[in-house]
Amino acid sequence: RRSLARRHILGSALLVVSALHKTGRFQVAAVAAVGLPATVRIETGRRRSLAALLPAAAALAADAGAASGSASGAQEIVELLTYFGGGFIASFYLGGRLFRGVVDTGSPFLLVSTCGKNRSQGARGAGDCSTYCAAWGCASENEGKPSGLVDTTEVFAAGEAKVNWRDNDLEFGGVKVGPVTYGAMLEVESYGGNGGGAFLGLVKERIERIRPTLLEQTSFRTLSVDLRVPGKETLKLSPSALPRFSSPVVPLLDLRPDGAPVRYYAGEVVGLRIAGEDLLWPGRIAAVLDSGTTGLGLPSALFLRYDAVRRARAPQIGLRAAQAVEILLRAEGGKVLPLSLCQGRQEMYNNDSFDIVTALPEPPGMTADAAALFSGQSPLGAERMQLLEGGTVSKAPAFSNNSSLPGWVQAERCVSSGESFKVRLLPQDAELRQPCKVFVGLAPRGSRLQGEEDTLSTSGALHAGDTVECGLTDDPGDGTAIVYWRINSGPVVLSPLPMNSPRLIYPTVEIAGGCGGVELLSSPSDSGLESEPARWGEVPNGVAAVEGKKHSPLIIFLGLGFLLGRRMSIDTVSNQAAFD
Repeated sequence: RRSLARRHILGSALLVVSALHKTGRFQVAAVAAVGLPATVRIETGRRRSLAALLPAAAALAADAGAASGSASGAQEIVELLTYFGGGFIASFYLGGRLFRGVVDTGSPFLLVSTCGKNRSQGARGAGDCSTYCAAWGCASENEGKPSGLVDTTEVFAAGEAKVNWRDNDLEFGGVKVGPVTYGAMLEVESYGGNGGGAFLGLVKERIERIRPTLLEQTSFRTLSVDLRVPGKETLKLSPSALPRFSSPVVPLLDLRPDGAPVRYYAGEVVGLRIAGEDLLWPGRIAAVLDSGTTGLGLPSALFLRYDAVRRARAPQIGLRAAQAVEILLRAEGGKVLPLSLCQGRQEMYNNDSFDIVTALPEPPGMTADAAALFSGQSPLGAERMQLLEGGTVSKAPAFSNNSSLPGWVQAERCVSSGESFKVRLLPQDAELRQPCKVFVGLAPRGSRLQGEEDTLSTSGALHAGDTVECGLTDDPGDGTAIVYWRINSGPVVLSPLPMNSPRLIYPTVEIAGGCGGVELLSSPSDSGLESEPARWGEVPNGVAAVEGKKHSPLIIFLGLGFLLGRRMSIDTVSNQAAFD
């Protein structure tokens, strides 16, 4: 895969080139994707920051001895959890060294940190290593045994790290689990939301290309995160089946056929209520049960719907009531399980808030198929264009009346600093060169190029037959890059502002009239071979190719704000979840 260290790219704003045949002007538009008042807190990633140091009372000795316990991979484990900075933390031993990690039902790996010269790229400088390692625990890249797996770059919601895969003995909850493969995070561009601490990932099943998950290397069948009593929170791992519950049992979906890299613990959403009103969505929605998320994570299109509802309702019922969220999950026996996002500051948890709603960036393991899960099929208000000629040409929809949706298409490869793509606008009639209402630019996977405000205008208009090159300038070293456009090999037009975002962005075109389609002439190549053809992204496998086939669901992440005061138990064999 491409070097992700070069990925200082646009995500917080949508930069587009537009030619509006109504005005006959060529415009460069820089439009904020999400604009919120100060009353809404925005996270750049799935997890809130855990960057502050842990309390001294909970500090770890980096060379502490191993916990006692009999060797058995089939014993039940019950581990007391500690709340810190928006997450629940568990202690464990690797090779006799003590670590603390975020209990995360939304990720698959056991990941620990190293500390040294490369930490200056992360949340803290290298000078903080002694304090950091006393708090979280630190590994060496030479500890344990080589796993035989090559290093990978793991992408978090707000950062990334080079990971070296090692084997070592795991002890957890006083039980010797045995040797496991784990990841030691080495060169770090950003640790994302947890400030560099370890992850105790509890998603069990994966696709073949993904590294071994923690739970697949054990004999544990069920896991239970018990947050019913503040100060007595626990994580239990058991080889036994899920016990009977009086509350409804939620069947869990397998999203891997739709492109997900792992089998998330996800339930089917049958209702989504914002401010007491049902929010209607044209497709299916699946909710990932994710203890590594603070509140609620929504894809950008759904977040915009949430934002519009709360803005409209706030003057009528107040801001707090307008931000109320309730999720209804399908349960067995035709029942429904309601889960509400707890609101306000929680006194028992340092007066922290868990009612944080975030716009999601792309998750780790993103592929062309997985894109449908996190962006929906066609973005809201647009129609995916039909692909022709091996995927190099996309055909615009027939604009029969003013109510027709604009056509939308994205390339399959993202754009990094120093890279560009080029397209040719195709006429509706081979003999006619007419003005086109078209947007050409860069956007996150599944997002639209939208808005016509805050524009920088220049002379000229786009017509059928024109070529448009769009790309990112080289990163000057401060993590920013400028978007630029060149029309018909003419002068370069630069975006008015530099952009800095951890999100992957893709060549994107929208056609609202005048043009019959768009041809992708060139795009970034992972292999660097000029002979490798550029292609528009195919419709993901899970998306309806013929009428009647089910669409892939849109994915949301339900975090601790939905789990406080509850015990969530998951059976990884029967694939069920229960709450009490």
